[in-house]
Amino acid sequence: MILSTLKKHKIKAAGFVVGSKIEANYDLLGRWLNAGHRLGNLTYSYNDYHQLEPTQFIADIVAGSEALEPMLSGFGQKPRFFRFPFLHYGDDLIKKRKVTDFLDEYNIWTAHVTVTVEDYLYNLTVEKNEGVFDSTQFYALMNEYVNHVLDEIERSELLSKEVLKRPCRQILQLRANHLNALFLDEMLTQIEKLGYEFVTLDYALRDKLYSAPEAYTGSVGIGYLDMLKQSDPDLLPAE
Repeated sequence: MILSTLKKHKIKAAGFVVGSKIEANYDLLGRWLNAGHRLGNLTYSYNDYHQLEPTQFIADIVAGSEALEPMLSGFGQKPRFFRFPFLHYGDDLIKKRKVTDFLDEYNIWTAHVTVTVEDYLYNLTVEKNEGVFDSTQFYALMNEYVNHVLDEIERSELLSKEVLKRPCRQILQLRANHLNALFLDEMLTQIEKLGYEFVTLDYALRDKLYSAPEAYTGSVGIGYLDMLKQSDPDLLPAE
């Protein structure tokens, strides 16, 4: 359903996969790549970096890359992308820099996020109802969820103007769940009505925003604009 909706809206998306799940989903991931979408690494086991040592986490990144590489090479995808599970980049600067230095060394792009939404919470309602709703329940949930996404996009736009003094190329994080299978079409339609155009992850990450230094060490996974805003200025490099 998600693939069909992306095709309808002529959008090329990037999906992030857990390495241990790849073998059981070759056909689906092959369809994803064959449709022109990107795939990125979400580590092999989807463990929280805040609970690991850098060497353990880097080993998990490597294992995830090795599991994904045959598919990427087979379909000719050139860039290599990585996203931190739970958007946990490390709870101190030493841990953060060890992993970011590793990613830089191997020319792996960190796929940051600016628009984070609580789709996992809304999805609990869908799973609880096993995806079955009467029309009133269906449209009520859809409207509530889509409006939540639009509100978060607006918040991120305002935050970009506050932090950067300009708009930026936003990156919206969504989970591949039942909720988004049901409501992605309506969400994308409403986003398009606001005048937005969808771009590839490669293009979005070329915005200078994503190379701006940050020094956020909080325990909560947040978007990159929020990380910049909440960075400790004493830990940032001098301009």
